[in-house]
Amino acid sequence: MSKPTTVTETKTPSANQIENKRVPELRFGEFDGHFKFHLFEDVFIFSTGKNIKQKEAAPEFEIPCVRYGELYHMYGEVIDDVINKTNLDKTELLFSNGDEILLPSAGEDPLDIGSASALTLKNIAIGRTINILRPQQENIYSQIFVSYYINEKLRKKISTLARGASISNVYNSDLKKLKINLPSLPEQQKIATFLSSVDKKIQQLTKKKAVLEDYKKGVMQQLFSGQLRFKDKDGNAYPDWEEKRLGAICEMTSSKRVYLSDYVQEGIPFYRGKEISALRLNKNPIDILYISEERYNEYKSKYGVPEENDILVTAVGTLGNILRIRNNEPFYFKDGNLIWFRKIKESSSFVEILLQWNTRELLKTSIGSTQKALTMVELRKLKFDFPSLQEQQKIATYLSSIDKKIDAVTNKITQTQTFKKGLLQQMFV
Repeated sequence: MSKPTTVTETKTPSANQIENKRVPELRFGEFDGHFKFHLFEDVFIFSTGKNIKQKEAAPEFEIPCVRYGELYHMYGEVIDDVINKTNLDKTELLFSNGDEILLPSAGEDPLDIGSASALTLKNIAIGRTINILRPQQENIYSQIFVSYYINEKLRKKISTLARGASISNVYNSDLKKLKINLPSLPEQQKIATFLSSVDKKIQQLTKKKAVLEDYKKGVMQQLFSGQLRFKDKDGNAYPDWEEKRLGAICEMTSSKRVYLSDYVQEGIPFYRGKEISALRLNKNPIDILYISEERYNEYKSKYGVPEENDILVTAVGTLGNILRIRNNEPFYFKDGNLIWFRKIKESSSFVEILLQWNTRELLKTSIGSTQKALTMVELRKLKFDFPSLQEQQKIATYLSSIDKKIDAVTNKITQTQTFKKGLLQQMFV
């Protein structure tokens, strides 16, 4: 499949010229000319589905169905496989022809209402609270192209049409005056095929990531249940695992609180619980706050700062997120919300894995009624089985190799999503 090529302009067009020409920034080389302007009411026939309650839909039932909430939770631009089914009488249902575009007509977030999906399957029961768009006549549009177009170009516009306080609603009558620009049908179909192939690549990578995550979970289950053991270089078994208290394998502490008067525009970053949680989830921390280098050095000399292979645990709010410090880049952290494991006598990498696997056990020690919190007193009492240091290192190295594979797939997913986003921005007008 050939890739789209950039449309070159001899000079920067005016706003009126852009509206009149309606030429995308990026398109396939065999196509030219401008996109044609249409109103929704001139292109689509509008209808709605029939009621299928949540308890009336499940994968184990008989008749394939789509409910409105699933459109923004379970499906993307194209529905070519249906997850849920229903056992309602067929006379109570409305079925697809395979040429529908579905949009939820209600949602808590108005942006959800612009989540278009092309339903390419016949005989699928369509639930209530779904706006259904069907073609007035054949060979006007590709439903898959239109689905991508709505999500990219019209989603925000549709959200502005929403009515209601806690639940927003958009009806078919609200959609009729929307505008859409369409190229020739062959160009629509080629764009739709290309974007669908990008989505299939994302789906394949997502499945690969899920397989790797399941594999890692299975390995950890075997390791911590004793079903899987490593051996030394001579093929001999390592010693039996030994029960130890967390308080015996490390020091637990916190640090001095950072006050508002300590904040500066640039300097040494300090992290709160939410930044630790973001780092744990491999997300870039947001709204980073800073203290001066002078204040940082003062805190470091008085109270110490986390160093490489120390471990931080979120103790207030979102409990039990664990971060092992992987380098010595300077940063400081607020006390109270975090518990600091330092001077760890075991493999720090293994302790991180052990704590992640036993997060539920950590949470069981939390105290408080309205707001739960972890405490160093209770965490010190927790007991876990530890293998020898050599086996800990082998376990950590093996699981780290799986993590690297997961991270590599995650990066490919992100890159492909970014590529798709760029295509969507440039291929529609």
